[in-house]
Formats: sequence, structure tokens, C-alpha cells
Amino acid sequence: MSRWASRRLKPAMQAMTNRHELRRQATRDALRQVALAKFAARGFEKVTVAEVAEEVGVTERTFYRHYPTKESILFQDYENRLDWLSAALALRPPTEPIFDSVHAAIRSFPHDLEIVHQAAVLRTSLISGDRVADHLRIVQSSFTAVFIEFIRTRLPEHPDIDLVSVVAGNSLAGALVAAVEVWGQTGCIDDVDDLVNRSIDLLRSGLEPLQ
Repeated sequence: MSRWASRRLKPAMQAMTNRHELRRQATRDALRQVALAKFAARGFEKVTVAEVAEEVGVTERTFYRHYPTKESILFQDYENRLDWLSAALALRPPTEPIFDSVHAAIRSFPHDLEIVHQAAVLRTSLISGDRVADHLRIVQSSFTAVFIEFIRTRLPEHPDIDLVSVVAGNSLAGALVAAVEVWGQTGCIDDVDDLVNRSIDLLRSGLEPLQ
């Protein structure tokens, strides 16, 4: 193939990739919206993957390409935040204080608050505390990895970077997950972004209320 032909093909291939990704995201969103509506109406246990897939017009196999389990739909808001957070942190100015960068990255997330609210309420009302805790351990571990990498990149010359990054990463991830879960457990009355900010500020203060 000539270089000229190759150059002409690249935009077309990119457009095809973009269309495929848009269709994939649309299917993923539709599966989640249908599932959450059914969970709320009939209860988590009574809704099957097969009926959710059928209503969206896809197969069960397609459902499992997007969600490894039925329960994972209830935690998708965390997954969305995870991808966004990693990219948003990378865009923050290198001289900006780390806590300021974390605040800014979290505030920039363009969530659908109604979907996040619905998932948070359903998590606390439809599945057991133990099952929620199992999922949250996985979620928190993923957020911890993002924060550790960010801190290592930001402070590569720190003499104790291994300890600092792991302690700070775990603390920030715990604060973020705890804030969203408290929001759900208290009926989603407060502003979730404000609650997250307060949680992170609590860390920033050195847990001042405990001193």
C-alpha cells in the first residue's frame, strides 16, 4: 500500500473506531439504565440478566462483555470516576499542591447525578452489607493505585516516596469511597461533591477533629 493510500485510510479508520466506541458506550449506558430501573421496581434478586439484555436488544453475552456480574452495575459510577480521575490528575499543573489537584480532578467529573443517586440508594437497600463491602474493597484498591501513581509521578525525588505514596494513596482512596457511601447511606440528601471535598479536607487537616 502506498503512503498516500495509507494516509487516506487513517482518518477513515479513526472514524470507524470512534463510531464503534460511541455505540459501545451507548449500549453500556442503556444496559445500566434499564437494570437500575428494574432493580428499583422489582428488587435486585428478581431481575435477571437475560431480561435486561432483551429489553436493550442485545444478548446475555453482550451484557457480560460490559458488566462481569449483575451486581457490578450498582458500582459503575465508581468505575466511571476511576477512568476520569486518572486522566484529570494527569492534566493538573505539576507545581500545584497535591490536595488541590485531587480536589480539582474530582470536581471536574461530569456525572449524571440522578444515575449516581439511584445506584447509591440501591446499593444500600438491595444487596447485603457484606456484598457491598466486597465490591468496595475492589473499588478502593483501584482508586488507591491511581493515587499512588499520581503521587509517585508528582514527587519522584521524595526520600521516602514508597511509604508516602502508599499511605497517601490508600488514605485518599478511602476518603473518596467513604464519602460516596455515606452519601448513599444517609439518603443522598447532602451534595455529594461537597461531602467528598469535606472528606478530603479532613485528611488534609491531619484528622484535626481527632486531635
